[in-house]
Amino acid sequence: MSSDEGSILDQARQHHRKQLNALFRRPGMYGRDEIAELLLLGAMAAVDGSSARWETEFDSLRNHFFSATGVKGRYSNLLPTDAVRDAAASVYAGIAHRCGWLDLDRTMSAAEYRQLTATIDERVLQDQTLSQVIGTFGEPSLWVGGRNSLGAKTLGYATASSKDDLICFHLWSAIATTDPDAGPQSLHPEPVVLAVRHRTNDAPYAFSFTPEGLRRRPTTDQQSPLRPTVWIFHGDQARHASAVFETEEAGLAWAGEHHVTGILAEYPYGGAYDIALSEGRFTPSQSHHGTTDHVAAFAPGLRHLHLVDGQPD
Repeated sequence: MSSDEGSILDQARQHHRKQLNALFRRPGMYGRDEIAELLLLGAMAAVDGSSARWETEFDSLRNHFFSATGVKGRYSNLLPTDAVRDAAASVYAGIAHRCGWLDLDRTMSAAEYRQLTATIDERVLQDQTLSQVIGTFGEPSLWVGGRNSLGAKTLGYATASSKDDLICFHLWSAIATTDPDAGPQSLHPEPVVLAVRHRTNDAPYAFSFTPEGLRRRPTTDQQSPLRPTVWIFHGDQARHASAVFETEEAGLAWAGEHHVTGILAEYPYGGAYDIALSEGRFTPSQSHHGTTDHVAAFAPGLRHLHLVDGQPD
């Protein structure tokens, strides 16, 4: 290859890499579907001499994270519709990272990455906001989506090593119905975490869901209703639960009326252990996990309130 040919190829690599990284940061500007990711990754692989590597990655993607409508189709059963586009792009960004094509805005140290991976399962037991994620783990390595407070986005964290997978926090908010004269207002003060993709399992087992993520998880008709749960009150020192409610508000009203002290907790329909396992919120790692006693004592891991004299403590 002549020096001129090498220079042209280097320019092509730089061009495709620049376009690819721009796509990962604002995927919505490249269309509603993931065709742009497929085309740009294929082109990047070609100019990089890595077509075989891309084909291997794509085969794995189709086997583990694809539906008839691609990665977006698989995500459509996990996240609200308006969070799917950015989330799907982050899966392709993970491939780019493994292939050495992703330019990171911030590179985590190995120690920071280990701390992140070690604490995810515990952190998703409670709802997390955008500022809490950044306050805990720092600025992301990749910010997918807009930076305003009214929409969904995905934050990716990674080290310089292509062997460390891109860990993605999928955050969401939406415009609430308001007085037209008041202007748009967000459903939440800032985006909240719905799920974290941090495992190499097939979807949905690659994810851990927050309580809000479970409530916002779509049903098979993809209409995204609130997840069905009930609220159960268990008094301090009581052997049995003493009240069950359809909503948190109804439970708090009852507790305030009777000035009770105890825990008002949200429960899913079904066995807490089985549901946590199926939704990827719990992974058995000890010999006693899944035993009779462990399943019988397993907590739901959703929202709960400590009440004193009928008021949240």
